[in-house]
Amino acid sequence: MATNGEPIGVAVIGCGSIANPHFAGWQRLVRAGEARLEVACDNLMERAESAAERYGAAAAATDFAEVVQRPEVQAVDICLPHHLHLPAIQAAAAAGVHILCEKPLVLNMDEAEAALRACRDGGVLLMTADRDRFEPHARVVKRILDAGLIGDIYHVLERHMLHKDVLTQASNANMGWKLGKATAGGGALHRDGCYYIDTLLYWEGSGVKHIGGAEFDNFLWETAEIETTSHVVFRFNSGAIGVFEMVWCLQGPHHRQIVISGSEGYLVFEGGLGGSYDGKITLHSNKLPWLTFDDPAVAQSFADCQYEKPHRNHPDRGRESMVLHVPYAAGFHAQEKELLAAIREGREPESSGLEGVRALEVVEGAYLSASEGRRIEFPLRDWDSLQ
Repeated sequence: MATNGEPIGVAVIGCGSIANPHFAGWQRLVRAGEARLEVACDNLMERAESAAERYGAAAAATDFAEVVQRPEVQAVDICLPHHLHLPAIQAAAAAGVHILCEKPLVLNMDEAEAALRACRDGGVLLMTADRDRFEPHARVVKRILDAGLIGDIYHVLERHMLHKDVLTQASNANMGWKLGKATAGGGALHRDGCYYIDTLLYWEGSGVKHIGGAEFDNFLWETAEIETTSHVVFRFNSGAIGVFEMVWCLQGPHHRQIVISGSEGYLVFEGGLGGSYDGKITLHSNKLPWLTFDDPAVAQSFADCQYEKPHRNHPDRGRESMVLHVPYAAGFHAQEKELLAAIREGREPESSGLEGVRALEVVEGAYLSASEGRRIEFPLRDWDSLQ
């Protein structure tokens, strides 16, 4: 297994629509001399061959169990339907091949336990493709929080509202699996919410203590097995309260808003949903006089943004505000680069399999809370024993 400066051989498993930005990220890493794109694999050879030709993979194949046995393949990027994630993870782990897997990592907690155990026993790295945390807006928010500009976090609210016609999606490109719980795992909260929850966990840092309550429905579309609307209330181990809303049936433009409030101020983040939805961060803080920018840790928080510096504080006036504009950039390339760095350095990657499991655990806990009408305490399993 390559751990020096040599390019690492990669196979992309699954060549559907989500694979395209993954392939584009690997192309950049191939050009940088960090990776070799060895195989494009799909159950349809025509689609695998088309992807291989378009993105420059050395070969096309249809059997992922065979692909992971190839000596030139040292890592796989799994872009399969959700119910196929676990079999692909297990096959790669048994072959000693490192793994990047699209979110949600697996369908449920039983599968999560099996995936972590397989990778532990196989001695391979498992990384969840939670790309949102690798995008510029998420890194800027994290630096603001780490710089202490809003103090101790008290409350986190996220509203993530989309117009996503899952029925039309399912009828196109052989994606009917998205409508069944046995194949998709769930709806809005499971499929999309899991990686925005991951970002909240990344920002706040202490993990979730319990879920106090949750509500779900499938407004607008007749999708009896999956939800289009989800609302979850939870508490972090730090004591902060979280509220998370993931909606697919918004009738209008996409909308994402996050409010994080603390002992010294608060920030509001909007956007970060693609090329036409750049991020905007409005920061209110007691710690924003001009002299704050002499602190390198604080200055670095804003190094990559376009922003307006606050006016010099009057001695009797606090709570200066600042607006930062963060151009959107997809996180596919950054997460793939992180996997390669972790392989070379022999360490766990950021957004590890366990972190993906902990985000999915919040989803599972929300489903349990709604169905049983009670508080759900975490963790749901002894995850530490699987490390």
